[in-house]
Amino acid sequence: MINYIIYEDEVEYRKKYISIILKLRGKEQEGYRIIELDKYDEKTKKQLDETLGKKIYIFDIEVPGKSGLDLAKEIRESGDWESQIIVVTTHEQLRTASFTSRLLMLDFVSKYYDCENRLKESLIVAFDILTKYKALTFMNEGELYQIPYRDILYIEKSVKENGCIIVTKKETIEVKEPLTKLEERLDSRFYKTHRRCIVNLHNVKRFDFNQGLIKFEEQEIDMLARNNRKDLRDKLCASQIGNDNTEGNEPPNKDEGVKLIEVYCGV
Repeated sequence: MINYIIYEDEVEYRKKYISIILKLRGKEQEGYRIIELDKYDEKTKKQLDETLGKKIYIFDIEVPGKSGLDLAKEIRESGDWESQIIVVTTHEQLRTASFTSRLLMLDFVSKYYDCENRLKESLIVAFDILTKYKALTFMNEGELYQIPYRDILYIEKSVKENGCIIVTKKETIEVKEPLTKLEERLDSRFYKTHRRCIVNLHNVKRFDFNQGLIKFEEQEIDMLARNNRKDLRDKLCASQIGNDNTEGNEPPNKDEGVKLIEVYCGV
């Protein structure tokens, strides 16, 4: 369920935003709903706290009770770094790279300049981020990271206490967060091959079951526990990599998935 939350006190603009959403998603409202808020009070806070599912916010800055920017800050400080926030405003001077990145704003849209088309484009991107291109989001030493799942090769427990090393296609990032906590936020493309390691199966090029090696495009790791080898082989033989089409997953190239299964099920 995608929740489109419109925080705007002017009826004219709320109607405009709703019209854009209906054109994009369909008037039957299957798989989504629209929530309209025209002020901030205890009732509003309770409604937001009780709203379950993924969220796309459309914020105006000047709303009675709490500005859209203050509400955005409150949302991020609560630990929600996954919801997508779009600000539609007359105050374009507030749009700065540092401000946008600090609160992880998706976009600032002017009410006066091509508002409908720009908001439509932002809503499409927001929907894709929530449904197709899931990301691991976290704070590390004051900096915000948002790493697409598809870029992660593996996550390894660090030698440091309660720390992990996230290895991606482009970089290696050390974070102060336990492996078990990160594991809770990952989806079915990730598999714990070892008590110290979680692997993105979609990025694996080869498994050596005999030696316990997992090989990626340009590197390999010795992180396949003996007790997990049969389970991992069963996952491949059942075609779970190539056929997992649940919401939020990015299935790999179909041919590559089949190739993995054909070559290694007999090991």
